[in-house]
Amino acid sequence: MTTLTSTQRRALAARGNRIKASVTIAETLSESVVEHVRKAFGKRDLIKVRIATDDRDVFARAAQDLADRVPCTLIQRIGRIALLYRPIENADDDQ
Repeated sequence: MTTLTSTQRRALAARGNRIKASVTIAETLSESVVEHVRKAFGKRDLIKVRIATDDRDVFARAAQDLADRVPCTLIQRIGRIALLYRPIENADDDQ
């Protein structure tokens, strides 16, 4: 993924404060879950994902694994919420 500067990360984190988690997943990632997150990026460049686990280490691994498999950039982890960013590739494809 694209390397972001700290200023860009802060701006994306600030934008992320205004949105709600659009996807809720279990701590294990199936290919269908990864595909669902990819589709969520179809119209938005920034999404929040809630990962249903109480273990911080499991959450951190699941969030990074999801970011690697989508692919996208993990901007922030707070509690059980991961903020993910991927630039919109084909903005002119909207109808």
